Amino acid sequence: MFKQIFTILVFLCLFEAAFAQNKDSLIHALLLDIQSMQVKKDSFFYRGGFPTYRECGGAPHNLQPDNTVFYTAITAFALRNMLPHLNAADKAIAENIIHEARISYPLYRNKHGYPYYGFWATKDPIMPGTYYFKYLKQVFGQGEDADDTVMILMTDSSSNKDVTDLKQRLIDVANLSKQKIIAAYKKYRDIPAYSTYLGSRTVPDFDFGVHCNILYFVLDKKLPFVKQDSATLQLITEMVRNREYMRAPIYLSPYYVRSSILIYHVVRLMHAFHIPELEVYKQQLIDDAKKEFDACNNVMDKIILSTSLMRLGVKDEYYKPPFTDIEAFEKSNQQQFIFFQARAAFSYPTPFKQIFLHWSYINYYFYCPAYYKTLWLENLVEQAKGN
Repeated sequence: MFKQIFTILVFLCLFEAAFAQNKDSLIHALLLDIQSMQVKKDSFFYRGGFPTYRECGGAPHNLQPDNTVFYTAITAFALRNMLPHLNAADKAIAENIIHEARISYPLYRNKHGYPYYGFWATKDPIMPGTYYFKYLKQVFGQGEDADDTVMILMTDSSSNKDVTDLKQRLIDVANLSKQKIIAAYKKYRDIPAYSTYLGSRTVPDFDFGVHCNILYFVLDKKLPFVKQDSATLQLITEMVRNREYMRAPIYLSPYYVRSSILIYHVVRLMHAFHIPELEVYKQQLIDDAKKEFDACNNVMDKIILSTSLMRLGVKDEYYKPPFTDIEAFEKSNQQQFIFFQARAAFSYPTPFKQIFLHWSYINYYFYCPAYYKTLWLENLVEQAKGN
């Protein structure tokens, strides 16, 4: 009897070791693949960036390349967070990718040198390849934004002055500092939370995903937690308490839109930092993530929900992606996934915001194959941490 038990235990150990080795090999292959997708020299895309593509929500969709810095910065950010959990060889690859990404950052910095960054390079038109939007930079261009800026400053070897200057700018343009938001539920309009955009004359704008990223930056950089930080946390907490990330994700987040992506953002914040106000809703988030996982059809939704569930402590094999090779992933419906969107009605007052947020002809979808692989890589690294 003892011999049989011993044999079973040995078999299980060997199986576990082989499984871990295969996962390590896949992580290594994915990192090399992501590195190969990074731009090596300036052309339409800039060196260090990751090619992004954009299409209009309405016909004709006019699929075009887009040289935004957004996906480059969030890819670097995801890799930065994986560094402590990679072996020496893979860590070197990831560090090289991050180093190359930084090369493109100065092109997107404020034209006066302030530590604020825009979605497109400062000297470039917005929405390259569009029929008319590219000529309307002064009308539709919102200037630098908090989302790109915090991601860049968290992945760049930024100076302390850049960090403190940005924090002051965030405070200066927060809701109620100079202007009052009109594109939010009435119950939230008197909360002095941070705004998505950094322009001094831009009307404040709220986005659930952007708020999560700003708070991540504040906590990551160990900055003083001031009134606007507390207000932003209060706003996120209220939206979670009311489950508005499930009931009205587009209204809450015109840029990230999907419930799965909003869950991913808030759970990433909770996983990195202990936030008692949000911990109260941990089981609620687990339940909602499981429901979304069962309901969704796109593999990318399943991947980020799987990652979120692992970060919330759920290790069930049922919630792990099935892919074992890159080719199978590339052929999956990940090609139809939209992580980030631009919806021109983000600043409209109620009820126009609810109406025009759904008008496809003023909605644009942004795709980045390298970032989708990075999200899968992140999931594999999270799985490996649990072994």
